[in-house]
Amino acid sequence: MSSNVQGGTSSRIEARLAAQLRVACALARFPRAALYRFEGAQATLLAAHAEDSEHAMPDRVPAWRALRDDVTLVRMVGRGPAAPETAIFPAALRINALVSAPVSGGAGQIAAVLMADTVPRDDVDTIDVEALRFLCDEIATTIKGSYRQPTPVFGVAVPELTAEAAAWPISEGSHDPVTGLPDRRMLLGPIARTLAEAELDGSSVALVIVALDRFTRINDWLGREVGDELLRQVAERLLETTGDQDLIGRGSGDEFLAVLPGLPRGEAAVATAHRLVQALRTPFHVQGYELTLSASLGVARAPDDAPDTDTLLRYAEIALHRAKSARTRGRIEAFSDELRAAVERRGDTERQLRRALGAGELLLHYQPKVDLASRRTRAVEALLRWRHRGELVSPGHFLPVAEESGLIVPIGTWVLLEAARQMRGWVQEGLPIESVSVNVSALQFARPDFVESVERVLASAGLHPGHLELEVTETSLMDDVEAAVQTLSRLRALGVRISVDDFGTGYSSLAYLQRLPVDVLKIDRAFVMDLDREEDLQRNQARALAEAICGLGRSLGLRVLAEGVETEAQLAVLEELGCDAVQGYLFARPLPAQDAAAFIRG
Repeated sequence: MSSNVQGGTSSRIEARLAAQLRVACALARFPRAALYRFEGAQATLLAAHAEDSEHAMPDRVPAWRALRDDVTLVRMVGRGPAAPETAIFPAALRINALVSAPVSGGAGQIAAVLMADTVPRDDVDTIDVEALRFLCDEIATTIKGSYRQPTPVFGVAVPELTAEAAAWPISEGSHDPVTGLPDRRMLLGPIARTLAEAELDGSSVALVIVALDRFTRINDWLGREVGDELLRQVAERLLETTGDQDLIGRGSGDEFLAVLPGLPRGEAAVATAHRLVQALRTPFHVQGYELTLSASLGVARAPDDAPDTDTLLRYAEIALHRAKSARTRGRIEAFSDELRAAVERRGDTERQLRRALGAGELLLHYQPKVDLASRRTRAVEALLRWRHRGELVSPGHFLPVAEESGLIVPIGTWVLLEAARQMRGWVQEGLPIESVSVNVSALQFARPDFVESVERVLASAGLHPGHLELEVTETSLMDDVEAAVQTLSRLRALGVRISVDDFGTGYSSLAYLQRLPVDVLKIDRAFVMDLDREEDLQRNQARALAEAICGLGRSLGLRVLAEGVETEAQLAVLEELGCDAVQGYLFARPLPAQDAAAFIRG
């Protein structure tokens, strides 16, 4: 520090700055403070004050975290503008309240006084801001008279999240580096205090989890820099829409959390959730792009739904999952007694399903795939079944539970191995089919060891890779296109065939589809069902979609298969449109292995 001082001893100047900083703490009644002087894109620590000296402040920090136009008072981190200053303080302190005061020199800011407290401060509005501004002018005089070339800073761009930015004290239980909001772990303490206060005054607290719909598309299409700026604007929009007593934080990925205390009992939380949805629908403008967002929201309330922080978070997540499971975007789901009962039923199903995996209750049925040109069965699809207490359980009942609980991963591996072994047996018997297809869940497909698990299955079953086809849903592929391309390329290198299941229900573009190394497009049964509707509009729309998919398949050199074919009228339309193969009840239901083999032999 002394190398930058003009004359005099550095200790005398440091003592004066430290004294001025103590006065600032006294004015604001805050226990700790730091003074940083700007040097281009960085800021250097000149002085620090704390009632305890256990946590040292960093010597240099990014200047953008301390850049302010005027004195900023943050009663509880997450209110007002997003507070990037919080990341300057050691993460172990868990800062909850802030005062940020710019030190100006001429035309711009040359330094910043940052004060912090580890507890929320309801009294920040009583701080004598004019006195604080006067003190900052005195600090500016000290700096300008004592240090060489105090260059004012007019503005520093907020950086993309890089290794350099992440190196600053932004650890778990601290603040999100992109938005400056508290992260999920840091919200736990404030939520618990809010619940305790609500219990005393008889009010209600709502927790709203906001999940941006298909946000990963923006990162994929426009880049991380645009995505991060959009997240910052979303944070500001949420802060502007909620009240001064509310708390906004950042969850993981595309999720934000809103803690809404002091609500009357009833529907007030849902009304606020509707305001948030509407606010996010107003277009955002980021680097020349106009971006429109929708969001799914899960709402849980205390004490109506949950008595404590952990339960409140869990119930809000359950409500969010219900909202995201709906076909419509921008859905709000509030936790309810009906949802609680569904959760309990889901828990029972999960426990029974775990037992079923080891008790031999799971089995496979096989549905023939018929080639339209030859009318012969060329392949089969393996479909999971569960025989529980002598009866088959509907896949629509247990598969969502397997997905939500993560059981779909070990179950999916079992299905792969069982189908591969069965196919190996049919090959040895000389059964005239080319392949067996197996559905792959999004959780399975996203695992980094998925390709290796397929290799192990093929080796264990002794099956040639060309006899195995993996069906991956369009939405799974679109979640992370770059990762999907890599995984599919590795599978194709093994010799495994790839089918895009439920094609037409997602949002893939032709540009992405051209990059995906796949072999088959499967027309979703929802479109096939409408091909013989009485209503002209539905029938014509379904035909147009099926025709487009068939044409797309031909142009890309892919086979097109339609699933869910149940009538001769549907079959006639598909033949006319040039579909290559079909499966459905018109030809055969899913059959046990022995019956499927008999059907194939004819």
